[in-house]
Amino acid sequence: MTQSEQEIRVPAPSKAGWPDRYFAVIFTAQRTLSDEDMYSLTSQRMVELAQQQPGFLGLESVRGEDGIGITVSYWRDRESIRNWRINIEHLAAQQMGRQEFYSWYHIRVAEVVAHRTFDSQDAVDAAHNPLPDDLSDGQA
Repeated sequence: MTQSEQEIRVPAPSKAGWPDRYFAVIFTAQRTLSDEDMYSLTSQRMVELAQQQPGFLGLESVRGEDGIGITVSYWRDRESIRNWRINIEHLAAQQMGRQEFYSWYHIRVAEVVAHRTFDSQDAVDAAHNPLPDDLSDGQA
């Protein structure tokens, strides 16, 4: 049974202490067949480095068997994102990514104006976690 066929329980990320509005950087990429060990080391280092950056809130990442992955990092403000983008070690990893790790990628930056959570371990009735009035029409 492959890892994708297994049910893996990953706890929902905590949003405790996050601002009401924040930013998400959505990185979607197609991996090449380059050295997986080097990619893993670089990826782990970038996560560690991002976690040390002022304004970093959290990260979620998935990759399919086809090599397409999506990583969403969350940031307090656009300045924090800019500072991360120009971090010297991150710049070197970006260059390596273009040369070795990815056949293509897309980066999107979005402002998060609301979020809702559900965790079966701590089920919450939607009435106790309403969306703001301007998003309550079901389009969130």
